[in-house]
Amino acid sequence: MKKRFFVVFLVLMLSVTMTGKLVYWHTQEEESRQQIIAQLIESFTIETGVEVDVVAIEENEMFSKLAAASAADTLPDLIEAGAETILGLGADGLLDTVIPTRFIRNAGDFYTGATRFVITPAGDQYFAIPYHGWVQGIWYRRDWFEEAGLAEPTTWDAIMEAAKYFHDPQNGMYGIVLGKTNDAYAEQVFTIFALSNGARIFDKDGNVVINSPEMREVLQFYKDLGAYSAPGHTYWQQARELYLAGRTPMMFYSTYVMDDLALAEIQTQFISDFDPDLVKNTEFAPMMTNSRPSSFGQVLSLAIVKSSQNKLDVLKLLDFMFEPDNYIKYIHMAPGGMLPTRASIAESEEFLNDPKGIYKSYGAEKIKAIIYGMENIEKFGYVEGRVFPEMGKISGAFTIGNGIVMMFDNNATPDQVLTFWREDIRKLIGR
Repeated sequence: MKKRFFVVFLVLMLSVTMTGKLVYWHTQEEESRQQIIAQLIESFTIETGVEVDVVAIEENEMFSKLAAASAADTLPDLIEAGAETILGLGADGLLDTVIPTRFIRNAGDFYTGATRFVITPAGDQYFAIPYHGWVQGIWYRRDWFEEAGLAEPTTWDAIMEAAKYFHDPQNGMYGIVLGKTNDAYAEQVFTIFALSNGARIFDKDGNVVINSPEMREVLQFYKDLGAYSAPGHTYWQQARELYLAGRTPMMFYSTYVMDDLALAEIQTQFISDFDPDLVKNTEFAPMMTNSRPSSFGQVLSLAIVKSSQNKLDVLKLLDFMFEPDNYIKYIHMAPGGMLPTRASIAESEEFLNDPKGIYKSYGAEKIKAIIYGMENIEKFGYVEGRVFPEMGKISGAFTIGNGIVMMFDNNATPDQVLTFWREDIRKLIGR
């Protein structure tokens, strides 16, 4: 790939001006991950002489910080961010599409399911290069479900029946943990319910159709299910802690949770005794069905800011980050949470042999099935092959989460939430 990309490299070398240190923003806040990123960047600097200023930003703050940086003309050169943020930046014309398009086409082995989240509305270029992703669904106690004779929680009816069966708040047990705060997690959890009922924000022509009977039905179900959820403004942290503590049989979580389920050093941060059978007794349901099947996930991509004066060095860094050894070291920071977007890496023994043996504890076939699940991910911003970058602004404003908070805090009706959503979206995108 390097030889083919060298042509692009030379062309760009004639058209860009280097100004010094690269600035790279990402969302890997955890200290252990920042240490590994620092090691990789140090190796890159030794190899190329290019210095990089690396900045970790909390996921929910990335969009607002980018907006502020854009207004101040201080955007970084390279950004690692989720699809909604990438779409938002792309919609505002802030991203370079030449480099990602050539990079993806020259590589030839990116999963289609990953690249469709960064494709431009015209369908002939890419806003960014997919780097890693995850699939989200319901992780549940298979042993408890089997003992109770309950069906796996892949349909609305089965989810509600199980939540009612297990809910026993007097004894600290909750039937499920929903997203009930105004953050990205609430939108993620709600999205899979909406898409499984055919409820969307946009139709294929770009019309806003959020105030549909299907969406009203989703809101009512979500509110009804909330009666069996853990109380308060619950989000991913409560979901993980209550599940590990055996206080809920179901949680919505991404594949990021795989190491929490498998490793004693992580489990015991939340519970006193490690459960060595938790992986064996846990099953993952990545699909949900009501009127139609749906799956949800995220792809984090590397985007180059159009105004960057350091594109030559950005190219060097991209080549470095996609070298197999460096790529695998990066995604091994979070086995399960960082699934590769390239087939050549996903099928390699080196990838399946992570340092802590997490993938081996689940088995190669289960890992491959989870990675394949990325091919079926759906999101609000993508409808029948068309892309609506405006979704980035809606997610950045936490419109979905704000409506969910209204419903649980103020007992708002589904119609009141739909009215709020419709008005908020009109303000955000002008239609």
